Formats: sequence, C-alpha cells, structure tokens
Amino acid sequence: MRLKLTAPAVIAMAALGTALTSGIATAATPGEAPAATARVACVNAQGQENVKIRKERKLNSTAVGLFTKGATTCITGRGTGQSYSLCGRSGNDWLKITFRGNTGWIPAACGTREV
Repeated sequence: MRLKLTAPAVIAMAALGTALTSGIATAATPGEAPAATARVACVNAQGQENVKIRKERKLNSTAVGLFTKGATTCITGRGTGQSYSLCGRSGNDWLKITFRGNTGWIPAACGTREV
C-alpha cells in the first residue's frame, strides 16, 4: 500500500513536529497572521560595579566575561556558592546571567535586582 501526502497533511505533520520538539505550535489559516506567543517575564540584574562573570560559583573560577556597572540583563538562575565580600556586601548567593553572549555566575551583591 502506498501513501499519498497532500499539502494539508504535510502542514499538519510539520505542526505536530513543532509541537513535539518545542512544546508550542500555532496554527493559522492561509492569509491569516499566526497567533502571538506569550513573553516570559524577566527579572533583571543591574551591575553595581564592574564584576567578572565566572564559569562556576567561585571567585577563583575561570572568568568568561565582564558584567559592567549600570548594565542590565535577565537573571536565568540563582544558587549558593563560595562566600565573598564584594560590592559593599558579604554573602554566598550567586546569580546566573547571560551578558554580551557570555553565560555564567556573578555574586548577587554585585547584580542587585531591579524593581
């Protein structure tokens, strides 16, 4: 038995593949704009001082970039790590960020949250 695929069947299979791989699929009829997707809220970090972005949550970990004073970016994770005394505060809380293409960790005291 030979299957014959038509254009609607191909489109339906593509939509199913999108749903299975990304978790989101939107359908639109020809000539209709696709449905808008929801934006995920971002909790921002603002640089209190220039601080190195570290590969791990340790002060002596490899630096992968620099988070500059006054810059803002989304916080993508939180965790505890090595204790520090930086940016006028002490602690062991770290923030995971991506800034200028560099993903890593900064001391939470140096990237306080914006309201």
